[in-house]
Amino acid sequence: MPRVTLSSLTIFAFAGVAACASAGTSASSAASMAAPHGRAETSNEASTPRSELPCTDCEAIPMPTDVTHAVETRIAALKALGGDCSRYGAVLESSYRSGQIVIRPFMWRVGAYLASGEAKPNGDMTLAREIDSLNVGVRTVDDVVSSMEHEAVHITFDIASGIDASEAKANQIVRACKG
Repeated sequence: MPRVTLSSLTIFAFAGVAACASAGTSASSAASMAAPHGRAETSNEASTPRSELPCTDCEAIPMPTDVTHAVETRIAALKALGGDCSRYGAVLESSYRSGQIVIRPFMWRVGAYLASGEAKPNGDMTLAREIDSLNVGVRTVDDVVSSMEHEAVHITFDIASGIDASEAKANQIVRACKG
C-alpha cells in the first residue's frame, strides 16, 4: 500500500486551492483581507503559466444565515442614515431581495490577485465567503457585508473597478456610512 506523507497531502490541498483560485474570470474590487482594492496579491505573477484545472468546490453556496441577518440589519441601518448611504443601501437591498447576490465559498484569481467580490451594472454580485479552503486567513461576516456594500457603491455611483482612485472613492463612501 502506498504511503501518503504530510507533504503529499499538502501538495494536494494547494492544488485544490489553486484550482479554485484560477476558476474566476473578471472581477471588480471589493474590500478584502490584506491588499487595497479588494484583491490579495499573490506571490505568483500573471506571467507564470498555470494549469487550468476545473474547480469542484467553487460553485455558489447558499447564503449563510449569519450573513443573511447581517446584511438585512445593515440595509436597515443604511436606509436610516439617508443620503449616499441610503442610495447604495437601496441598490444593495434590490440585489439582495431579487436573489442577485451569489456567495462563493472562496476568493478567486484575477490575474496576479485574489478577488473577494465583483459586481455588474445590472445589480448582480458575486462575493467570497472565505479566503481559501485552508482558511489561511478568515473573512468575517462583517468582511462579507463590507464587500457587498463596496460592490453596491460601484453599481450605484457608476464607479469603475480596478483603478486605485476609484477603489479609494468606493472605500471612502463605505467608511463614511459606517456610522
